[in-house]
This record gives sequence, structure tokens and C-alpha cells, in this order.
Amino acid sequence: MQEPDHIALALEEIASLLELSGEGYKARAYARGAQIVSALGPELGDRVRAGELTEVEGIGPSLSRQIGELWATGSSSLLARLRETFPEGSAELASLPGITVRRMRLLRESLGIHSVDALREACLKQQVRTLRGFGEKTERKLLEAIEAQAAPAPREKRMVLSDALELTRRVERLVVGHGHAQQLLLAGAARRGHEVVAALDWMAVGGQREPLLERLARSILMVRVDRTQASGFTTEGVPIELCFADPDAAGAALLFATGAAEHTRALATRANERGMRLDASGLYTPDGARHVASAEEAHIYAALGLEYVPPELRESATLLAAGSGALAELVSAADVRGMIHCHTQYSDGKHGIEEMARAAQALGMEYITITDHSPSAHYAGGVTLDALLRQWDEIAEAQERVQIRILRGTESDILADGSLDYPDDVLERFDVIIASIHARFKLDRAAMTARLVRAMSLPVYKIWGHALGRLLLQRDPIDCDVQAVLEALASSRGAIELNGDPYRMDLPPEWIPPARALHIPFVLSVDAHSTRGFGALKYAVAMARRAGLRRKEVLNTLPASEFLERVRPR
Repeated sequence: MQEPDHIALALEEIASLLELSGEGYKARAYARGAQIVSALGPELGDRVRAGELTEVEGIGPSLSRQIGELWATGSSSLLARLRETFPEGSAELASLPGITVRRMRLLRESLGIHSVDALREACLKQQVRTLRGFGEKTERKLLEAIEAQAAPAPREKRMVLSDALELTRRVERLVVGHGHAQQLLLAGAARRGHEVVAALDWMAVGGQREPLLERLARSILMVRVDRTQASGFTTEGVPIELCFADPDAAGAALLFATGAAEHTRALATRANERGMRLDASGLYTPDGARHVASAEEAHIYAALGLEYVPPELRESATLLAAGSGALAELVSAADVRGMIHCHTQYSDGKHGIEEMARAAQALGMEYITITDHSPSAHYAGGVTLDALLRQWDEIAEAQERVQIRILRGTESDILADGSLDYPDDVLERFDVIIASIHARFKLDRAAMTARLVRAMSLPVYKIWGHALGRLLLQRDPIDCDVQAVLEALASSRGAIELNGDPYRMDLPPEWIPPARALHIPFVLSVDAHSTRGFGALKYAVAMARRAGLRRKEVLNTLPASEFLERVRPR
């Protein structure tokens, strides 16, 4: 009898291969089935034995039969057929225009073609045109498409951090769930918290190299895997690099795979100064024997007389006062007491006030700010004055039913002249104001600077929301004199949010140190438009930690009463 996790992995593979065959509806059903099986856990066996699987919402007769097969035998007739139809290399071939399932099978059976490289070679030899249903014109178009695909892209393929983490989770389930590795760990720039990465680095602990790479090569998640180099490309075109480590050296291997190079060189130099040697294979004592610290990163730092440096702070050779205890003050998710920047159904949010509050309370939060859009944000259902009064009444009613403190707030648009949406007498009645730009992003530098300087100079306390308005890989930051805006905010009353929306992650990291130098406080926000949006907190925390922010510099690490006292507008 198979474990539920193994069955869920097989269902995910079926979903991926069905997607490749163009059966999107079935693919979604099997992907949902994988989630249901994982949720059922130990209860799955009882359901199968009793023949009650179809009583579970989302599991129909066909899906039930495949789950039963997997549970009883560890295999599935549907999965076996799909693997036969889509052997290794299918995802890469399917990326070419005009390659259907039938043509893919014909190329494989007639010419032994399993990869784009092999197809290119066959086109150059004019072999493809001889196959029924192809012809000279199709062969030429395929060759043109292959050459275009191989040509240098005008812009490197990149991936936002949240997508990198999700892909890593899926690959981890793919290889660890099938016993090809004890662990699959994310390394490189993504582990250091970079908001956008140009490559993914993974480390397999206790991995079986060949079976793992074969498993990865067969996955719909990859378009190409080079088994010799242990590298490849995701379906988005982002390169991946894999390294392998034994458990007793995993700490050293992960340390070097994470980088950055300057940091690991500094650690190696420190080891040399102490008569030891440190490299990716381990920490060695003077007699050449491997030091026991090699299995854990933290133990390696300790063996070198250093405090553990979190991955987010390993960007340079500086060891950041390690050993002095200063790193213990670094802000963490556990320090955050309030969910800041939350939208509800009053503007463009998915859930109601009480639902958002209860979800935040369930996560251990002490307070939540309800900060829906202001009236000029017509595109987002901005809250008019009449609706605002109704919202405040609903907040008061919800407050009587929940323990978490609900703060009345707004995300007030910064208008073109630098004023804030809502009249002053209304602004002063909020508990918290987030001031953001949502329109006219392309003002020239002088006009944009003047707009923001005026807004940040207003005497009302405001939190500068998603400061430069960027959308990662979609929209560049606004053009303004950021230093001038920071100085205006520092001379007034306000803070800056580090917006955790995975496609914003704004303020850009390079501007956090200048803001700190001006003693401007920060808020770690989620910009949540649903209860699920609270998960963005981890990205705000990653930004803060990369900048070395301490908990005392972050306002929503304060208790509710102190936070309210600091940010109250009037």
C-alpha cells in the first residue's frame, strides 16, 4: 500500500502530462486530486478500502480508479500510458510551434528524435520532410523556429522570488517524494532573498545523481536537463544548476552553493588563519581530517568563532559584526505583531472585514489595518465618503466579535499635485494612512519629485506605500530624486513600508540604507487583497533582513497601542 504523498506526486505528474497533451480540464482535475489526497493523509486508505473515494467532493469515478490503482500497486495505467506517449524531451519538443502529439510520436518512432538538438540535426539533413504530414515547408519552419529559439534573447529570462520558491517546492516533491534525495534545498541568490533571480541553484542532500536527473528530465517543469553538467532550463527559460552533497558535508556544500562568493572567500580566509581549510566539501582540521562541523552551516560559523550569518546578509565579505551578538536583533517574522495594508470587499479585496481580521488573528497577529483604496482609485472601487462611514460602522461591529485590534485606515492616493485623497478632516479621523501612487507614473523626474516631496512633507503621519511603484519584470520604478523624497519624509512625520507583495517588493533594497541613515522607521506590509495575501509577509521580512533592519526599526513589531500611538495621523 502506497503512502498518500507518493500517490499525490503521481497524480501531479499525470496532471503535468495531461496539460502537455492539451487536456487542460482533465489536468486541473488531477492536480486537484493530488491536493485532496495530500489533505486526506492517513484517511485515504480507509476511503479506498471502503470504496468511498467518490463521496469526496472533487473525486470522480476515473480519478478514483487511478487513485485505487496507485494505492494498491504503486502504479497507474494512465500514468504508464502518458509516460509512453511523452518520454524524456517531450516538453522541450512541445515548445516548438506546430509540434503536436501525433508529430512528436512520428518523429520519435521514425527518426529516434527525443530532443530539439536531434530535431535540428534531422532538419539539416532534410530527413524530416520525408515523413508523412511534414514536408519541405514544415521542415523549414521548424528549423527557423529552432534557430530563433537558440538565438540570444534580447533580455535574460528571470523569475521573481515567489515563483522560484514555488518551483523549488514542486521539484522537491518530485524528487524527494520518490526517494531520489533526502532533501532538495534552495541555494544561490534566491536563498539570499533576491526579489528577482536570473538562475536557480538547488542542492540535493543524499541524492542519487542519475535517477534524480532522469526524474527531473521527464518532468514537465523542465525543458532541458544536461545530465553531465547537472544543469538545465525551466519551462520559463530560467537556467538551473544542481549540486549533490552527502549529509555529513551538507552544511559546507550549502554554504558555498548559497554564496555570495565574497562572503565564502572571507570565511575560507578566516579558516586558513586558524589553521583550517574550508571549501564546499567540508571544514578540515590542520591534520586534514574533516571537521564534524561540516554537516551544519551554523556549526561551521561556530567553529570559526563567528555568530551565524543568515543567508540574506551574505552579500559581501563583511561578516557584519558576527560574534558580537548584533545579529540577534535582526527582525524576523516572529517579531511582527500586526498585518499592515489590508484590502477588503469595500474596494478591490476578496474577503470581508471580519473574515480578514479572524484570519490575521489565527496567525497570531495582535492587530490589522483595514486600508482600502480612496475615492479617486475608481479602477479599484475606491471607498467614497458614504461608504467609508458604513465601513467604520462595520469595523466597530466586527471589533466586538474578535480579539484582534482592527484599525481604521486608508490607502490614500497621492494625487498629481502631491495632496492626499480625502479631505483633511477625514484623514485625521483614520488610525493609519498609507500614501501611495496609483496613477500618472510617467510624470517627468522634476514633476514626480515635486509631487512626492509635497506628499511626504504633509504634517499628517503617513506610511509611504509601495514607494517607487515598480512591478517586478513588468514595470520599472518611477523616476524621481529618491534622496530628496526621503529627506522630505525625514523632516516630517512618517514611515516607509516594505511592501511584501511578491510582484512589488518595494522599496528597492538599494534605497533602504539611505532611509535608515535618515532614521526613517519602516513597516513590513502584506498589501493583502485576500486572507491568502497574508503569506506575503515573508517577502517583506526577506527585504528587511537583506538590509539588516533590526526589530526596533520596524513599527509593526510594537504592541497595538504603541503602534497606534506612533502612526496616528493627527
